[in-house]
Amino acid sequence: MTDRPRRTPSLFDAPAADTRDLLARMREQQEQLFAQLQSSDQHFRRLARSVWRVQEDERRRLARDLHDGIGQHLTALRHRLDALARERGGADCVPLREAIALCETAVEETRAMSRLLRPQILDDIGLDAALRWLARQTGSETCAIEVDVGPLPELDEGLATLLFRVAQEAFTNAHKHAHARNVVLRLAARGDHLQLLVVDDGIGCDVDAALGKSRAGDSTGLASIGERVRLFGGDLALSSNKDEGFQLRVTLPLGGGAPAARPEGTAA
Repeated sequence: MTDRPRRTPSLFDAPAADTRDLLARMREQQEQLFAQLQSSDQHFRRLARSVWRVQEDERRRLARDLHDGIGQHLTALRHRLDALARERGGADCVPLREAIALCETAVEETRAMSRLLRPQILDDIGLDAALRWLARQTGSETCAIEVDVGPLPELDEGLATLLFRVAQEAFTNAHKHAHARNVVLRLAARGDHLQLLVVDDGIGCDVDAALGKSRAGDSTGLASIGERVRLFGGDLALSSNKDEGFQLRVTLPLGGGAPAARPEGTAA
């Protein structure tokens, strides 16, 4: 007589009570696993945000060193050259005039680098004033930038810095890459979320291709901006078509906790 192969027991072979107990244990294990994954994700976010905060602190230090160190030395050198010109009648001395002009250019470029690294106005006056200053600095005769900021609750430093960096990237893209003539930024609180919208009338682009280049480090920092937005529990949505401009929308929870609901077209 041929022995029949043994069949592996299944849930259907167990009594109903044992099956319920087994399913309950499986649900409990699943819930524990989800809790561990959520805890790990929150820990990663806190760690990444701490790293970003350190980077911003370093930007602030470098900006201060540029302004108070190199900038002050260049200003002092400019005054010495002016004094030398007056003492020796150097108004007609071409090399001296050129040296003074180079010094003035170096002073202005140093101040501009300092402000772009970490604008003092963001720390001293706040996000609204910093965004308007950024619009004036980035805009030009061929690119008008409008900023509309509604009433906002008090924002922590990290959230304000994130919004400023998003606007900085969007303005730079619109001006240098999209060749936009008009850019509009709107920032407002909607319930327990912040909504930032930046729209331009530039040449547009293929969003997927732009994100791919950004991730590869070949072009703009859109992918980096998206990663930072997600660290704060938010979403970045991009929309564009060739010759139809570009739209960037950021939704952020005011509490900085759970991620916002992901709208259609959100960049992954």
